[in-house]
Amino acid sequence: MVASGVAVSLGLFAATLQLTSDRQSAAMLLAPPTLGELSVVPHNMRWGFALDEFQLSETKLASGDVLGELLMAKGLTYPQVNSIVEQSKGKFNISSMRIGHELFFLSKQAGAQPEFMVYEPSPYEYVVFNLRAPYEVNLVKRDVKTEVVAASGVLETSFWQALTDNGLSDELADGMIDILASSVDFYHQKQGDRFKVVYEQHFVEGKAVGTGKIIAAMYEREGKESYAFNFERPGEKTNYFDYDGRPARKAFLKSPVKFSRISSRYNLNRLHPILGYHKAHFGTDYAAPHGTPIMSVAEGVVEEATRRGGNGLFVKIRHDQTYESQYLHMSGFAKGIRAGSRVAQGQTIGYVGSTGLATGPHVCFRFWKNGKQVDHLRLNLPQPQPITGEAFENFKVVRDSLMQKINGVQYKTHGHTSESTDSKVVP
Repeated sequence: MVASGVAVSLGLFAATLQLTSDRQSAAMLLAPPTLGELSVVPHNMRWGFALDEFQLSETKLASGDVLGELLMAKGLTYPQVNSIVEQSKGKFNISSMRIGHELFFLSKQAGAQPEFMVYEPSPYEYVVFNLRAPYEVNLVKRDVKTEVVAASGVLETSFWQALTDNGLSDELADGMIDILASSVDFYHQKQGDRFKVVYEQHFVEGKAVGTGKIIAAMYEREGKESYAFNFERPGEKTNYFDYDGRPARKAFLKSPVKFSRISSRYNLNRLHPILGYHKAHFGTDYAAPHGTPIMSVAEGVVEEATRRGGNGLFVKIRHDQTYESQYLHMSGFAKGIRAGSRVAQGQTIGYVGSTGLATGPHVCFRFWKNGKQVDHLRLNLPQPQPITGEAFENFKVVRDSLMQKINGVQYKTHGHTSESTDSKVVP
């Protein structure tokens, strides 16, 4: 077995090192060791292999590539490829391999048929394929070190510019927008807006590879500060709260699409871009690239998920006895979205398209209150209830501790830091 073979080899190697280390320690107490008495630790280790002992080649996956054809081009036969595919079942889904990722082949000699293939689905793991009998597969999880770090930024042109200037990832930005979207209008950014965020940074082999959960975030606009604090409670899904203990994710999201712009507002006398005459527009259009995920703005039950006339593909959701929402011109529905399905706030229900009467990819978002279509951007929507009692007292302890961390972060601008900045936060 390749999986067990690699694991056993590594285990024996580790045991040998430990035993050798113990013997060396004892020997050094008696006499200085000679060079020949010391074990040699292989250099250039990767994926559990000493790469100096192999010829390494790479193939980048491209559109239309078939793994079987790539392997047969390396000298494997169809039965061998079939054995590898069979051995992958239940361990790694070969069809999940993504365009642009690399396949790494290890051979003992240049030009020889490779003995191993390695694929890295993410920085957190890799898959070793033994290309010889018994053709086994091993999915290996890398050790991940997590540190609590902090960052800040001041908007000179845009939120994305501030993030880029500070070397922050889209993943972190996505998380910040998710927990602050109900209190911060990210569609109307202003120069001088500024933010601070405390979060978990993952490291693999000394390299930053991704972010964990956001622990605390603050966004300031014109002197008004909006907060989101992570506060976990057993059995509760809501885990981010504002300064006063209200759920940071309000009852309704401001927008059904992230990273988009409003291309047309609610207007009772709009000139229709296709029909050519004035016609009431009872929705708000959010322009976004084709295929962008569309989210339910609140928890609810799907009333319709179908296609009809100028609406194209759409989903309509009832949130309670008062409010309903509708999402038009989709390119397709998300898996499991059908009439009667229950959806959570922020859940993907479909994807941006241009079906029906649409000049380009966007989602037309419509909102009902007591059966009447209204402009959701002008509504004073209900606020969720805050934490109370003992839970609130516990929350305040956590909040005040996190406030100290946030206050300890200095603002940083492009090419300039207002004061010395230490990105690592002491727990």
